[in-house]
Order: sequence, then structure tokens, then C-alpha cells
Amino acid sequence: MPYFMVMVLILALALAVCAVVVIGTQGTGKENAPQLSSALAETARHLNGDAEPPEGLVSLLEQSKRNPRDQAQ
Repeated sequence: MPYFMVMVLILALALAVCAVVVIGTQGTGKENAPQLSSALAETARHLNGDAEPPEGLVSLLEQSKRNPRDQAQ
């Protein structure tokens, strides 16, 4: 039973990602919710690998390379 629920959760997440990409790339809903549509378009560009990574993520990755986990102890 838990495996079934996990599979349903994974499928729902995959469907949500697909919906974000389709809505973001198609521009659906720009008239009704322009801010949401532009946010989904930016998310779709990131998921497709077309956009630059966010600065916060880049700095986090650079910090993790400089400070290995065993030095934090």
C-alpha cells in the first residue's frame, strides 16, 4: 500500500512539472494571470536548461565546494 501512494505522488509530481513546462512555453493564461504566466515561463526555461542558474544556487554550490562536509564537524 505505501508503494502505491509513493507511485501516485511521483506521478502527480511528474504531471505538475509537465504542466508547468507546457503552460510556461505556450504562454497559456497570459491574459488572466500575467505574473503567474511569466513565472511559469521562467521555470520552464530553467527546467529545459535554457536559462542561467540563479545566483543563490551558484553561490551555494561554490560554498559547498570550498567547505567539505567533514570540515564542518
